[in-house]
Amino acid sequence: WLIKSPRACWHRSMARTSRWGPDEGSTEVRGRSPGRGDRDKRPASPSKKKGSSKHRTSGGGDRSGKEKASATTTSKSGRTRSKASPRRRSSGGSPARSASRESSPAASEGGARSRPSSAAAPSPKKSKSPSRARKSVEFQHRRTLGEVLRCKKGKRTDIKPSEWDKFKYASKEEVLTRPIEYDSQTVPIPRVKRKDITPEWFYEHFASKCQPVIVEDVCDDWPAMRRWSIDALEERFRHIAFKVAKDDKGKKLRMKFKYYADYIRRQQDDSPLYLFETNVDDNGYIRALCQDYEVPDIFPHDWLALVNNDARPPFRWFCIGPKRSGTTVHTDPLGTAAWNVVTHGCKRWVLFEPGESKKAVKGRDLLKDGEDDEAIMYFDYLLPRIKKAHPELKVYEGLQKPGEVIFVPGDWWHGVLNLEDTVAITQNYCGPDNFDMVWSKTRKEREKVAWLWLRNMKKFAPDLYERAMAMNRRDNFRMRHERPKGERLSDASSSSSESSSDSSSDLAEDLDPHGLKGAVPQENAGRLGAGGFKRQGAAPTPELVTAARASFERPGKRRREKEDPDMA
Repeated sequence: WLIKSPRACWHRSMARTSRWGPDEGSTEVRGRSPGRGDRDKRPASPSKKKGSSKHRTSGGGDRSGKEKASATTTSKSGRTRSKASPRRRSSGGSPARSASRESSPAASEGGARSRPSSAAAPSPKKSKSPSRARKSVEFQHRRTLGEVLRCKKGKRTDIKPSEWDKFKYASKEEVLTRPIEYDSQTVPIPRVKRKDITPEWFYEHFASKCQPVIVEDVCDDWPAMRRWSIDALEERFRHIAFKVAKDDKGKKLRMKFKYYADYIRRQQDDSPLYLFETNVDDNGYIRALCQDYEVPDIFPHDWLALVNNDARPPFRWFCIGPKRSGTTVHTDPLGTAAWNVVTHGCKRWVLFEPGESKKAVKGRDLLKDGEDDEAIMYFDYLLPRIKKAHPELKVYEGLQKPGEVIFVPGDWWHGVLNLEDTVAITQNYCGPDNFDMVWSKTRKEREKVAWLWLRNMKKFAPDLYERAMAMNRRDNFRMRHERPKGERLSDASSSSSESSSDSSSDLAEDLDPHGLKGAVPQENAGRLGAGGFKRQGAAPTPELVTAARASFERPGKRRREKEDPDMA
């Protein structure tokens, strides 16, 4: 008496059967025939074993031959075929999927379904090699990885970016915490406290004698001591690009600081990217860094300031070195001396006297196959080999901590390893202690710079000019403008042509008077720098200043001040 729709009949038939197969003991499939996607998702049926007429139960026993012969299925089109006959593989089927189906165990004899056993062999596609299974570093910003890879590819073309951590120094903390063992060959770098010395005492005992020293408690009152942490710098210069490397052609590779800070916190490289920014004075975005520190008063000289900043070689660097970064053993350019102040982190230094040979202090002949000579490798195994191979070599070593400044005299070999994430400022200078050496090298290696320097000596520092000319006469050296056109020095460096033109002329306003103590007479020092603008007259009257300020204010603000004089 109840009219049943075809859909209701289908639901009634499905209620009598299991979802994907017949009832227990039945040989017919009623209702909807499962699609291909459904077959892939469900466990393998004991009655639909592919490619074999032998079916195993969950207990491992064989089904009887009578049972196998009577097992048939009816497809949607009405055709009936034996379960024992192999099913034809679809043209789009996956061999790996078929293999996994054939390896799954069958259900029990009564037709109950069971999940595939965990003992089944995994698919060959899922097995990964150890190198592929290694997880890469995950950065916070989505673009950090791309920026890091770009700079790595540009800096080192001899290795792939994925090989920057092949020696696994990130897991070898012992290299960074290894104590320095002092003996007759390895001596500590001398240390003094700033409160116990004066600038004159420092010059007499260390600068004039070209002896390295670490001075403690020099910059405890600098704003940089609290403003140069990685987090604070990220807040101030988040979107400013800093130089983190150079490519083979000398092009600077820059990275926004937010990406570099992300890299510092998560990097696992053996020798990470080292931020060395030379453009502190010229870049208006980062010039504020110069307000966070001051040149220590024990370094009052900077005679290369007689050359304007556009023509002067780089002399000041703002540095951020992640732990395990550093510099290999080298000497500073043009024989200049250097001071280096650490505000955050810790550095390990090694120094050799100027007379030591380059081959001995670098130790590249002691490298073995497959080894590298980065800073961390140098301090790990290369420096011990150098000491063993050259027992007569005197080695100076020491640690530099926050608030301390190290003095490195000119022509001294030195190398650095950052034991922690380190922030520092360093500057090279020329003074009375090393002028002869700096002038001798500059006139050969940087001819244009030497000519501009000599010309300004004659104009503003006549005594220094006579000193330089006496050295030229003693060595029979002819300057660039004194030689015939086209004649070059046989030992001149290729960098001698990298400077401003000879036709450029420096005015007194272009020169920085700071650091010229002892070189420029007092009457000339007042005309340098900002002192050269005194010819413009007295300062403007307060009325002119008020009118100029009002012209730059917003109209709305000026209206409010007129309506309410008390606000003004």
